[in-house]
Amino acid sequence: MTSAKPSNVVSFMRRHWQILVLIVLILCFPIVIKTYFLTRVGIVLALFAVNITGMTLLTRYAGVISLGHSAFFASGAYLSAILTVRAGLNPWLSMAIAAGVTVVFAYLFSVPFLKLRRAYLAMATLGLGEVAFLLAKDLTEITGGVSGIPGIPYLRLGRIVLSEDWQIFYLFGCFVVFFVFLTENIGQTRLGRAYHAIRTNETAAKAMGIDVQWELSRLFCFSALVSALAGSMLAHFITFISPESFTLDFSFTLLIIVIIGGANIWGALATAIVLIGFSEVFRGLQDLSMGFYGLLLIVGLFVFPEGLAVLFRRGYARRKISGNDIKPILPNLQNPMNRQTPVQNLQPKKGKILQLSNISKNFEGTEALSEVSVSVGYNQIMGIIGPNGAGKTTLLNVINGFLTPLEGKVIFQNIEVVGKTPHEMARLGLGRTFQLINLFKGMTVIENVMVGCHLKGKSGMLMGGLNFGRSRHEETMIRNAAMRSLEFLGLVERAYDVVENLSYGEQKLVELARALAMEPDLLLLDEPASGLNSVETESLSDILRRIRDRGITIILVEHNMPLVMSLSDLVFVLDFGRGIALGTPEEISRDKEVIRAYLGQEV
Repeated sequence: MTSAKPSNVVSFMRRHWQILVLIVLILCFPIVIKTYFLTRVGIVLALFAVNITGMTLLTRYAGVISLGHSAFFASGAYLSAILTVRAGLNPWLSMAIAAGVTVVFAYLFSVPFLKLRRAYLAMATLGLGEVAFLLAKDLTEITGGVSGIPGIPYLRLGRIVLSEDWQIFYLFGCFVVFFVFLTENIGQTRLGRAYHAIRTNETAAKAMGIDVQWELSRLFCFSALVSALAGSMLAHFITFISPESFTLDFSFTLLIIVIIGGANIWGALATAIVLIGFSEVFRGLQDLSMGFYGLLLIVGLFVFPEGLAVLFRRGYARRKISGNDIKPILPNLQNPMNRQTPVQNLQPKKGKILQLSNISKNFEGTEALSEVSVSVGYNQIMGIIGPNGAGKTTLLNVINGFLTPLEGKVIFQNIEVVGKTPHEMARLGLGRTFQLINLFKGMTVIENVMVGCHLKGKSGMLMGGLNFGRSRHEETMIRNAAMRSLEFLGLVERAYDVVENLSYGEQKLVELARALAMEPDLLLLDEPASGLNSVETESLSDILRRIRDRGITIILVEHNMPLVMSLSDLVFVLDFGRGIALGTPEEISRDKEVIRAYLGQEV
């Protein structure tokens, strides 16, 4: 018992040694740097560092390009200034109210505009920043216009007025450490993986149960909150604000820093120190700063397309898994391909897991599905076959919620699910693989599979960021579930390889492992054998039987007829969007309508 605490402390220091270094640097900076000018440069850097934390998650993790964060920066500053100067409120209370109001405003903006993507979203946020600047300049009775708001009080801690630069630096440094710690931890949790998944493959992210719009809105609001707090801190630091402090140059500077920094807060901080330090030291060249930033951005993207984050990438993403990593999770591991380790503990069920009734779907007048009706029972494998363009993948997309049928009913586990989204279907117990490999590039094999466990966790941004007991327990549970899935498919030795480095067949298995990690009741497989050689196909056949033996129902769309006929309990045949036959493999192989559809003639 006496050694538990030291080991925990040592473990924490190993995981967060960068944070400890940052704390030491912040503590030493005012002591070593005693000049007024450089201390002020340090305060400006701290303000940018706070802003950068939220933007790194938003832009580099989730891929949302925002050019309007100057609006949230201004909102925090002006609201806090107005509440303290004109309403006489306590500055800390004013900061809290300003942050809350800004979050509400950000959420109202995010609901419609986050449905846009890339350039369209960037233009919308650009307009937001410009509107905020014009309001600050033109609403003279509220904001003071170009004259600004003077006389903003300093922050206080009890009776201590934080008016000295070193005091302000240490206060802002505390905010920096808190938000950097929060951001770093979030990036390594289920939420960080969800953001990466959304950025790299939004379709697959939805199928894994990630509510894309909600997660982006929540992240957008978090970044707005951080910017609002930084704006309030600025107001109480310089005790005067005017519209010139909140131009679009601020948003562009933030964006350039996080793009150069990459998907790692330490890369962004290093970039900020260089760029902001350059800007402050060479104030006489300020007109050239944006041009210099732009040039540096172009060069940086050519040299480090993923940003400076590649220099700060954690070692575990590149090392091989060792026996010490596996033993606590998978005791007595022998031959993974032959072990009968259950993916889940499901009790056998009776009845129909899925019923489709008169499903029709058109695309601009083209009939993709026409009055398709079929059902599949629990613990069965149903193969769906048909010529190219028969509507097989369209039918899976209707079941999965990616498409809404023109008419008809989809009943999944006695629930009418027409109109439900893919992430809602995942919550109901539906797993999915795709015709083309849909993995999350840039992530390791185990991280890809852990995304499939997204629904196993409940911790939000605060709990995940603070890395408290519940969040750490969820991460352990998610990692163990992912390892079990990899063990089941014989991929444990490749767990820490970057997924792009695997062969095509192995990538197919990773996608299957990710779907199995969801512990689905029904698994939709869209051409899982495409591109596989005969040995890999035979191995896949054995795997699918073992999945069925563990109580998971499978709907298999496949062109490999021997595979379908050897595996399926039932085979459903589509031709030009119409169901033409349903029966056992033996019955289907003798059906004249099926033979005509495939060969174009009667036999």
